Amino acid sequence: MIAHDQTFTNDVVYLDGNSFYRCRFEKCTIIIHGYMGCTLVDPKFIDCQWSVSGPAEVTFSLLSALYKAGATSLVEGTFDKIRGKPATSGH
Repeated sequence: MIAHDQTFTNDVVYLDGNSFYRCRFEKCTIIIHGYMGCTLVDPKFIDCQWSVSGPAEVTFSLLSALYKAGATSLVEGTFDKIRGKPATSGH
């Protein structure tokens, strides 16, 4: 699916393999499996529920385990990169 400037309300939306440009999601269930990538350009998520499973869930669990095991600089550095923050020494 390729969606432009659409509003989704009370829908179940699968991100895998889809592209959303300037779309608004209101009270939706957003599902991420991680089998395929997706494109999100300027999305708006309002009161949505998130469901993560498959490879995406494995990635979330790995990041959590690494953080708890003391690899905080790796995880924080990854999130800083996602946020677009410049790298700092030690990351």
